[in-house]
Amino acid sequence: MRALRYELQGSAGRPTMRMLVPGGWRAVTVDDEGLAELRGQLRTQVRRAGRPDVDAFLSSSLVKWMTELRERGGRFAVLPLDPPEGTAFPMSFTVSIVDDEPGRTIEAWVTAKIREGDTEFLDDRRSVLAWRTSAPGEGQMTGTISDQYFYVVPVPGSQRKSAAMLHGTHLLDAAADSDDPRREAARVLFDSMALSLDWPPA
Repeated sequence: MRALRYELQGSAGRPTMRMLVPGGWRAVTVDDEGLAELRGQLRTQVRRAGRPDVDAFLSSSLVKWMTELRERGGRFAVLPLDPPEGTAFPMSFTVSIVDDEPGRTIEAWVTAKIREGDTEFLDDRRSVLAWRTSAPGEGQMTGTISDQYFYVVPVPGSQRKSAAMLHGTHLLDAAADSDDPRREAARVLFDSMALSLDWPPA
């Protein structure tokens, strides 16, 4: 799969990040401009599928998702917006930046997470912490299962007071086996994207 290196531009007090993104995927900013781009893309796909009846539901769901992501420090949504003809990838990957809060430091939270025993470091430098969860869909999503992939990467120069929070989501039908090859492919993809994150010199 063709890979592209996206530069995820920093803002005041934030360094620029870089990440390898698969061909057919695009990084969209979590702001009004990015939301408008995604809504336009969504409407195009709905028209192609001949399902104007779901336009309002999907559009409102998109607005809710982007709003919540922004409130959690979301910076970029990385999505398979240009898949090969006739294919669909029910997957997403988001990039957020979080900071220490009064009474709750990132380092203390990460330490507690490691003690739970369901995490692993993906690299020898122990800089990319990862864990996974799965949950059945509810309401409109009944009959599906959502595999969630989480990663924490400290921001260089922040003394571990800031971190990039990466979150991959893979939606499957509820009957998917635990060893379904699609699950392994998603894990490898998301792990590779997390490991590729770096901060070029200013």
